[in-house]
Amino acid sequence: MFDLTAFGDTFASHPWLWIPISCATIISLLLWSGRIRQPGMVNLFAVGLILPCINLSMIATGALVAADQLTLDLVALLPF
Repeated sequence: MFDLTAFGDTFASHPWLWIPISCATIISLLLWSGRIRQPGMVNLFAVGLILPCINLSMIATGALVAADQLTLDLVALLPF
C-alpha cells in the first residue's frame, strides 16, 4: 500500500521537513519531563509550538509523497 522507505527518504532529504518535527520532539520531551511548572507555558508550548510543527511537517511530507499524483497546476504552487 505505502512504501515507508520512500517516506523516510523523503522526510530525511528535506531540512524543512525534519526540523519542525525534531523541534516538536524536543519540546515534547521537555514538557514530558515536568520541568515547566506553569500551566500557561505548558499550553503555549503544546498548542502554540508543537501542533503547528507537526502539522507543517505532516502536510509537507504528504505533499511531497503525493507530488507525482497532483496536477501540474498544483505542483507549480509547491515550494520545492
